[in-house]
Amino acid sequence: MKLLKLYEWIAGKMTDFLSQFQNNESLYQQARVFWNKLEGISTILLIIFLVLGILLAFFYYKPYNNRPGRHYTPAHWLFFLLVTFIAGFAVTYGVEYLMVPPRLNGAWKLEFMIALGNAIYASAVYFIVSVLWCNFLPTNAYRLFKF
Repeated sequence: MKLLKLYEWIAGKMTDFLSQFQNNESLYQQARVFWNKLEGISTILLIIFLVLGILLAFFYYKPYNNRPGRHYTPAHWLFFLLVTFIAGFAVTYGVEYLMVPPRLNGAWKLEFMIALGNAIYASAVYFIVSVLWCNFLPTNAYRLFKF
């Protein structure tokens, strides 16, 4: 699946990435292979932000807020949002680096931007799950988004 289009707003298009290698045919071909490998793991990137966003929201609304102690403030929700962002970035960058090692100058920037985009998407999923949970599911947490 061609899911790297989800990241064009932050990482740019394939032509933008390849344009820096136009003067050297060998590097240009390596850059195309690199982009295609990233495209190949794009489904994994999608799964990462969905799973992290949903999993961390579930952990916040169920196990974390059912423990003894006062966890019911918006600051705790924001802390989990920050954890979601950092985890989304770190896991995505790690997966990209291990599955498609950058062997080109400038490739690390593309991976960094995709990881940043994935962290933003994971945070958005966390936010959406939070809104749904506050309105439709039982929780001890502060209902920040109750309508």
